[in-house]
Amino acid sequence: MSNYLLERQIMFSRNIECSREVIFNLRYLDITAYTGLAESTMISYDTKAVSPYITVAKKIADMYCTDIERLCADEIYFDIEEVLSLQVAFIKRLSGIDIKPYKEKILAEIDKYLSLSKYEVYKLISQTFRDIICDLHRDGKYVKIETDNKIIENFTKNFHDLHAFSKINYRKLGKAIDMSIGNLTRLAQGNEPMLSAVIKLADFFGVSITQLLSENPQFDYEKIQKEIEGKTSIANLPPVISDKKIKKDRKLRIELLDKRQIRKLLDNCLKKN
Repeated sequence: MSNYLLERQIMFSRNIECSREVIFNLRYLDITAYTGLAESTMISYDTKAVSPYITVAKKIADMYCTDIERLCADEIYFDIEEVLSLQVAFIKRLSGIDIKPYKEKILAEIDKYLSLSKYEVYKLISQTFRDIICDLHRDGKYVKIETDNKIIENFTKNFHDLHAFSKINYRKLGKAIDMSIGNLTRLAQGNEPMLSAVIKLADFFGVSITQLLSENPQFDYEKIQKEIEGKTSIANLPPVISDKKIKKDRKLRIELLDKRQIRKLLDNCLKKN
């Protein structure tokens, strides 16, 4: 397995584990209630980096209010503002909850300090959102995440179109992405791909995972042609946190807020629910 594929699968595993434990405070039985996935199955995905079938990966991404592409990218918990937006989407899907008692609890915590960084305030709000999600589940509020079988059909068509355009035979393609001719043939015939296969093919053709699974991928064939010319292997580029995200994180950590500013930020965040 190439380092690229390994890194992407490991990031998928790390991000879904982090989403379960840190962002949304879920138990395995909660995940079963949402997706129907057994605890043992989910453990194999979020602790052992086992590659799921693509409909399962999509179901997990939908549960966490994000997409497969994001779960295979950099550390999802690094960007606290992204975490908050995911938590808000998650809570809204569960019909929301009375925010007032949670706000009073945060204010009691904030009153212990003269000032806090914007990052610290966001962390307090994030913890409150975790508590809200936990309380909603305690009250039995769940939604069923449906299986999206359409993405198999989309993938088959898109793979066929890319393969036909590139005119690369299965022997060369299989060698480049470390996949047997038999497996490639089965994918072309409409068999459901695993996430690992989608990662490999997306990288080889220079397209996104989202495009490969989309009904209207809008491929840039000129760019794809340049991407695959002379290509004999997939890349070796692990997902990294962008400089932009790093700078934003540093700014949030050094930007101090007084009580008035904290209350205003708190009101703005809680209103979203």
